[in-house]
Amino acid sequence: MENLITINIDGKDVKAEKGSNLLPVLSKMGIFIPTLCTHDQIKPYGVCRLCIVEWVRGEGWTKIVTSCDFPVKDGQKFLTNSEKVRRERQMIMELILARSSNVPEVVELAKRLGVTEPRFPKDEEGCILCGLCIKACEEVVGVSAIGFQSRGPNRSVVSPFDDEAHRCIGCGSCVYVCPTNYIKMEEKDHVRKIPLWHVEFKMQKCKTCGQDIAPEKQLRYIRRKADLPENFFDNCLNCRP
Repeated sequence: MENLITINIDGKDVKAEKGSNLLPVLSKMGIFIPTLCTHDQIKPYGVCRLCIVEWVRGEGWTKIVTSCDFPVKDGQKFLTNSEKVRRERQMIMELILARSSNVPEVVELAKRLGVTEPRFPKDEEGCILCGLCIKACEEVVGVSAIGFQSRGPNRSVVSPFDDEAHRCIGCGSCVYVCPTNYIKMEEKDHVRKIPLWHVEFKMQKCKTCGQDIAPEKQLRYIRRKADLPENFFDNCLNCRP
């Protein structure tokens, strides 16, 4: 087939779809590649760098690349578990573990990579700065309610001026994609809150059963974006005629 190419993974020739990124190819082969910043609905951008592999470019000439956003070409060769890859992955994992030393997902992945204790000062910050929440808000929802602030060790994800995120619609996409469960969402008494963004939303009730459907602001946004009638979300899915 014209859209298939041949690449070499750890000494084995495999077929791959032309133009596809390397990580899905490795996943289909059953090769374990660690990652904390990938999601099916978000364009990969290699920020956590745990998915690195060694690209063999020539005799004695290799390059470390992130597999999640690396498009494969015919004839390329890769090593997924070389000594160089393992060493660099462990260093990256140490840095992430040092920042989020109390996050179970991070601790478990670190152990799998042979890292139990970082050599750097530890912090209990749950956010690993992967940016998935920002990407989801921008690329999937189209709202851009949150973003990065500052640089280096002071870098963080915040709402504008660390105040109420006025653009937030309460959809919870940031919560669902967060790999460390750092972003929390609460629902009580027909109100949804996302404390990190300093926002709360009144939930719309189903006019038939009275169950909460979604935040009123989110439903207004969807109706406007999709040009839906005002009564489109009057009933939940179970109660629609």
